Amino acid sequence: MSDEALKNSSPEAARVRLTLDLSQRLSAIVDRIAAENESSKADVLRFAIEFLSAATEAKKAGMHVGAWKEEGGNRREREFVGI
Repeated sequence: MSDEALKNSSPEAARVRLTLDLSQRLSAIVDRIAAENESSKADVLRFAIEFLSAATEAKKAGMHVGAWKEEGGNRREREFVGI
């Protein structure tokens, strides 16, 4: 099987088109993140879905999901709740 045939037979090759209604606020957030990361709005939403899926699985496994920053000997933490 050729490389092209293998690529087209993967689960990622089968795409589903969605129509999505967003509030003005969420649309602006997606636009900002896409611009900051030099990516498309679709890529931002795909990443968000993957991230939420991973976070949900971590929570199911009893883990905490969040972000932290070490700065000047201090640690700032933020836990993401509602996941």
